[in-house]
Amino acid sequence: MTAGGDPGQPGTEYVPPEVTVAGPGEPEVAVVGGVHGDEPSGVRAVRRLRAADLDLRRGVLFVVANPAAVAAGTRYLDSDLNRVFPGDPRGDREHRLAADLCELLGSVTTLSIHGTHSQREPFALVHRSQPAEYDLAAALPVEHAVDHSGVNEGTITTCGCLVEVEVGIQGTDAAADTAEFQARSFLQVVDALPGEPPPSTPSFFHMTGRVPKPPGARGELFVENFESVPEGAVYGRVDGRELVAEAAFYPILMSETGYADIFGYRGRKLGDSLAGVPASWLGR
Repeated sequence: MTAGGDPGQPGTEYVPPEVTVAGPGEPEVAVVGGVHGDEPSGVRAVRRLRAADLDLRRGVLFVVANPAAVAAGTRYLDSDLNRVFPGDPRGDREHRLAADLCELLGSVTTLSIHGTHSQREPFALVHRSQPAEYDLAAALPVEHAVDHSGVNEGTITTCGCLVEVEVGIQGTDAAADTAEFQARSFLQVVDALPGEPPPSTPSFFHMTGRVPKPPGARGELFVENFESVPEGAVYGRVDGRELVAEAAFYPILMSETGYADIFGYRGRKLGDSLAGVPASWLGR
């Protein structure tokens, strides 16, 4: 089967990550787009930046992670790439990509750009196993950062010091512009570009579980992401049945249309800033 096949159908043709090296010296930082082929904002940002006349002060990798899925306009070809890290060099296409990407990015500081259906404003995703990701997320111009450990595993954030940023509604020009802004800000944070990003003090959350959606159900939500839902509150309705919070939670990536089998995720707040995150949580 060719690289343009349907998701979930195993194939044999392997297209490696699209990598461009820029700036002086050995690469020390990276900007990644296209982990999911149907999220073009990061790909557009990567291609804009690698074509721009940037005053780079460190070696930078500009990476399109899954170019075959990008060309096909589909999330993945064989397996969801952002659920199979660290990968397997003997596996299907996405497992092989994950192994190659982990080897490529494991020793550099990285920003990976994503799009979503549920959140217009950008926010960061980190993993507890990499405490340095918290420091990096705290320096980026986002309002919120989410630790997804224990719920969504096998993501690119486990490969090294790598922060993901959701930049807005996938496929929109606004998301592509935000992606480029976030990438430039990241390059400033890591001293690869001159200048300072806008000041920011994001709040930190921990993703604690999924909010299921019955197959084929039509539902509506009455909550906003990152705004507290108290215990007992009605937060949505499915086929006329009210959804009631059994315990207080913060909605994360919740929308009526973003996922087939879940509305999104519930979470808890770790701190109003990095300083408020318990040191024990980060093993410090």
